[in-house]
This record gives sequence, C-alpha cells and structure tokens, in this order.
Amino acid sequence: MVLCAMLIDAFRDCQDGFNIRYRTSGGLFNLRRFQAVSKVFETVIREFLFADDCALNATSEQKMQHEMDCFSQACSNFGLTISTSKTEVMYQPAPGHPYLEPCITAMGQRLPVADNFTYLGSTLSRSVVIDTEINNRIAKASAAFGRLRKNVWDQRGLSYATKIKVYRAVVLTVLLYASESWTVYSRHAQQLNHFHLSCLRKILWIRWQDKIPDTEVLKQAQVTSIHTLLLKTQVRWAGHVVRMPEHQLPKQLLICGELSRGKRSAGGQKKRFKGSLKRSLKALNIDVNNWETSAMSRPTWRHTLAIGALAAETCRTVAGQGKRADRKARAASSSTTSPTNVCPSCGRKFRARIGLTSHLRTHK
Repeated sequence: MVLCAMLIDAFRDCQDGFNIRYRTSGGLFNLRRFQAVSKVFETVIREFLFADDCALNATSEQKMQHEMDCFSQACSNFGLTISTSKTEVMYQPAPGHPYLEPCITAMGQRLPVADNFTYLGSTLSRSVVIDTEINNRIAKASAAFGRLRKNVWDQRGLSYATKIKVYRAVVLTVLLYASESWTVYSRHAQQLNHFHLSCLRKILWIRWQDKIPDTEVLKQAQVTSIHTLLLKTQVRWAGHVVRMPEHQLPKQLLICGELSRGKRSAGGQKKRFKGSLKRSLKALNIDVNNWETSAMSRPTWRHTLAIGALAAETCRTVAGQGKRADRKARAASSSTTSPTNVCPSCGRKFRARIGLTSHLRTHK
C-alpha cells in the first residue's frame, strides 16, 4: 500500500511511459478493428508492479531519467531508500537500430546496465529473444533432475509410474516455468524436447543402443511431447486472460492492445505473441474466430484444450512414425542398389559420391 501511494505521488504530473491502444471487442485477430476510433481507448504503461518490486518503462533515455528522478523524489518524501546495487537498467533497441549504452542515474549514482536481467524468475534479454531464458530453464531443470538421481531415479524399489509423477511435478514444472507467455520458435521447442526425452530415457533405463524411437519413449512414459505442452499452456493461459475484466493490464497489453506509435519494418519480421497464439490455436483444431467465446466458460475451455492436445499429439506421433518408415525404406533401397561411383585409378566402387571424392585424395 505504501508503494502504491508513493507511485501515485511520484507520477502525478508525469506522462512518460509508452502509450498503447486497446479494444476489448472485435476479435483478437481482426486487424481492422483499431480503425473504429470511437471504440478504441488509449492508456499509458509506466510501471509494472509485483509485490514490492517495481519496473519502470520508457521509450527514450531522457524520459527514463525523468521517471527515475520523480521516483527518487517520491522515495525521499516517504522516507524510503533506493538500493542502487539492486537496481539495473536495460535498453532494448528496435530492430535495425544500433545499441547505445544508456546512462541513468539515481540519487547521484549511475545505475549499472545489464544485458540480461532475471525478473520474477524469468530472464529478460536486451536482444528481445528467449534464447537465454531457454538455456536457463534447461540448466535449472537439469539441476533439479540431478538432485533426485540418487533418491528417486536410481531407486529400484520405486515404480516407473511413481518416478514419472515426480518428474512431472518437480522437473517439468521447472523446465516450462512462465512458458505461457513465450514466443517460441521451432529451434526452442526442439531444444526443450531433446532435454525432455533425454530425462525420460534415463528414468526408463533406455539406452541409445536399444534404438527405441522417441515416439515409443513417450508412449511408455505416458507423457506428451514438449511441442504439445507448449501449445496447451499458451492457449490455456490466453483463455485465462480473456476471462479477465477489461481494466486488467494483461488483457489490455497482450490480448487487446498495440503500441500507439511505431510500425514494423519491411522484410522478415520477428514472431509476435499474437502470431504464436494463432498458430497454437490452429494446431489444437480451435477456431481462431470464435475461440474467445469458447474461452469464457472454463469447463468448456478445459475440455476443448484436452481434446485438441490429444489430437495434436496423435498427429505428431503419426507423422514421426511415417518419417521413420520412409527413412528406413530409403536406407533399404540404397543398400540393395549397386554402387555407381567407380574410382578411375584403382576401380574401387562407392555407393555415395562423397566417398569417391574422399578416396580420390589418396591418389594425389
């Protein structure tokens, strides 16, 4: 309560921050809904609060310094002290713009500039990508998995079902922490899925010499792949945000809003949360035009997600089995085909052109 009162006093006459336009009606993926001027509202996003933590935001270095000055003055008025050792500054340049290290001071001391910052358990990066966050999630999940090796994974007296339950409760929750708001590329999902499968193989005592495919490992463990889990968690959280009141900041910022100024550059674009959400809805066989209506009922939305996740996992398993069958068929056909690459010097035959190329170096 003291922090909220201090922020009201600090930014009473300050309009810095970044402006967003939002509209709670018209559909999330309707690009023309912001053209209705009478139904679009604007607001200023200046600070993000969580318990006793505060994150200030601005669109330029000058505005950031002005906000910090107002914040410092309000702290002095309320008898509070800013810990400059715990306060850091991060500058995220727009795509195509050079990075210039900002200089922000508080109470006469320059605040340190960070490239990566851990806030509320998630790692933020100045490059606006989640590569560092993915690496940190895997590292923390690996540490949690290693701590249970002696007491759980290597215990012969525990059943596989019990070990899988412990894995889902302890390791998997650490691995996918805050994944609801991630904008995931295919390389990120593959990296997480590789760690997921390696943990399951260790729990089930499956070695690589056994030549058991990933689809069979997931079937034995009765666990879905990371790809399906990411789709399900993101869409489930989006339904939770849709059910929020209109004045809630997550709904205004992530679901219903956009920046008031600025535009996307020409050419290839970075994936946005809305684009990732649309892809997830299609993967779960959910109508992108009516999904908000379905999400208003929590039991209906939970049932829809369960059916969609099961269908997506089944489709992915069938596709993986088909690729494996095609790969084996190609290998069998190549083994029965007589070699056509012959060395002109010694007459040795090779099945692949690359083998002949390497062999020809020995005759030089």
